[in-house]
Amino acid sequence: MIIVAIGTLLAKWSILKEIHAEIVNKYKNKEPIYFNRKSFCDILDIQQFNVVTFPVACLVVIICMITTKRISFMRNKCYGYGAPPVPLDFLSHLDRKFAAVIFAIIADELFGIVQQLGESSGLNEGILVKFLLRIFQVLIMGFRFYPILACVYINSIVTLVCATIYAWLDYSFTIVTQGMCYPTYYPTYDEYETNTTDISDKLDYYGTGSALIAIELCSDIPRYLCLAYVSVKLPAMLIEKIYNQRKKHLTEENKMLMSLTQEEKLLLCISHPESPEMLYVRNLFRSANERPRSEILFARLIPKFIYEWRDDFQFSTRVLCLYSSIFFLLFFVTVDACVGILPILNTMQPNLQILVESIINLIDSIINLFSNNGDNQDPVSLTFPLPNLVKSYYCAVTMTVTIIVIQLIVFLANIRRNLLQVYRGDDSEIPRRQRSQYVTYATGNFHFAGYFIGYLIWGFIIIAFFSTIFCVSIGAFITFGNVKVLEKILKFILPSLLLVTFKVFLNKLLAQYVFLQHYGDVLALDNRRFFMIFIYFNFFLDAFLGFISSILRFVKSIIGATFYMCRLDYSPLGRKLETFDSGFSAYCGFIHTECTHRHPIMLVFVSHLFSELRKQQYSMTHIDLDDFPLEEKCAVEVKKTSKYIRKWRLAVFLVRNPAIVFFRKTFLKQLCFEDLQAINDVDNDNQHNTQRGAAFYIRQMAAQRPSFVNEIDPAQIIIQRF
Repeated sequence: MIIVAIGTLLAKWSILKEIHAEIVNKYKNKEPIYFNRKSFCDILDIQQFNVVTFPVACLVVIICMITTKRISFMRNKCYGYGAPPVPLDFLSHLDRKFAAVIFAIIADELFGIVQQLGESSGLNEGILVKFLLRIFQVLIMGFRFYPILACVYINSIVTLVCATIYAWLDYSFTIVTQGMCYPTYYPTYDEYETNTTDISDKLDYYGTGSALIAIELCSDIPRYLCLAYVSVKLPAMLIEKIYNQRKKHLTEENKMLMSLTQEEKLLLCISHPESPEMLYVRNLFRSANERPRSEILFARLIPKFIYEWRDDFQFSTRVLCLYSSIFFLLFFVTVDACVGILPILNTMQPNLQILVESIINLIDSIINLFSNNGDNQDPVSLTFPLPNLVKSYYCAVTMTVTIIVIQLIVFLANIRRNLLQVYRGDDSEIPRRQRSQYVTYATGNFHFAGYFIGYLIWGFIIIAFFSTIFCVSIGAFITFGNVKVLEKILKFILPSLLLVTFKVFLNKLLAQYVFLQHYGDVLALDNRRFFMIFIYFNFFLDAFLGFISSILRFVKSIIGATFYMCRLDYSPLGRKLETFDSGFSAYCGFIHTECTHRHPIMLVFVSHLFSELRKQQYSMTHIDLDDFPLEEKCAVEVKKTSKYIRKWRLAVFLVRNPAIVFFRKTFLKQLCFEDLQAINDVDNDNQHNTQRGAAFYIRQMAAQRPSFVNEIDPAQIIIQRF
């Protein structure tokens, strides 16, 4: 994979050398700076629409449709074949790494489309038409990788051959188009007409050497690593598939597995003792201290107070695909923010200085309006000299990326914590699932990934803006040592802040040592007389402090919303209004959907039933028990004594858990449908009444059943509806 990626970068380097030489020559001769594309670029790519690989992708999709069986719709037609292929099962763990790499490539393509949104539209092209074309381009981009994912999901020799051929064709076409037709930093004639100074600024800042080529090749390393991985992984999967098909002397277990689909194999793997779901069930009644540590070496190196790696949990394919897209998008946004902005900072510094001075004059007038300056006091001219913007901008970008990465890692850990909480019915952070909100959960689950990406981009922009202001202020103070505007702002703010801080500290001292018993260990009043006097006078003082506290509350909310913009698990609206936050609602829908379809206990139970069913079916159709030795025959035949063992275990279990007796089929079948629904409806909007009804049912049945040993005819039990 690395060798293929290096070869690709060398091929692009040889292509870019000629383009760079042409651009530098025009720059030195003060000619219009653009390069002439090859003639075949207009034929291969019409308005950046891939006319070569798109028909091949359609052909591969048709082949996948022919080889895909329908599940329920018109199964008797065409022997059940002919259905839209599934690109990926986002709720499973199937081919997670391969899908994550594909979505990383998609993030790169999506960033290129987002960059085109700021371009000016043509004379006959309106805004609506422009955005419709961008939406169409996004759909075509998704259709570019849809055949590869569908072929891997079907996992047959025919589809893997098609996917391998298509992947290598797309890889070759990408090298040609991105190298000869659409290089990142070298404009064509159409791009030069749109922006004539962009390439000049870059050449002035980075020079006419090979710096631009090096920057473009370094930014292309993640892209070509992912493309090389896909191009190498598909032939490897094809070879492995052929080897498994031609393998001889298979065991009975492997023969049974060969006849199953990928979904059925994945469901059977859940019953394995070392699967994450089975480990979760085994650790269900263990405390955090009793739970065994992970067997992975890297997990043991991480301290538990930072992050606890758990073998009994595994993120779904959707989460990994989303995070691979997010990190690649963050990388490309950061590179573009540095390479594109740095060349124009030096030219913008004089204009920015004028803008800053006008803002400083406005702030000075506001401060003078609220401050009590004497008439004889001489006005002091406020200045804010800007430091070197390049260094400040570097620091701001580094600070922004650090904050975003930390928030993304914490958000990933919170996804795991919230899923484990919902698994065990803990609604302390995620609101309890309600039946009336099912449609809202489904629509929120639709929007989760898109909202996450959109919130991340806006969070990056907002944090970068405030980080730039902070770094410029610190840089000005370090460079010039005395910035009068900062001093005046601090003189205006600090007295109020010190007063509020002193009042809060005084209240804590009085509360702990004067007004509470046992120095605050008991929430009971002491010195009631002085407490009433203090409350009386504190009423008027806090009216003034409340005004300052309200301003601080507003500032804190802005800071919190800025830092947590890329976090969907945090709502800046608060617990009472968090349902009005679209991002948090999308996150709740995602969590509840994941819990419904990926609950470990449910998956282990279904896997056990499916495993037993497949064993019985396979033994009835493929295994002749007369040809087996005694040991294997005993493993296939069900022993008669196991029936009595199961009944004995059931009796012990019911004696230890007597309330479960009344929820067995013999008792529940005597109830009507409304009563059964009231007992089992855990998503009822009025959960308190449901729990109270179930508890009343248990007490009522316990009173009617005198013993757990003597059998009672269920017809003799009179069940009263609750």
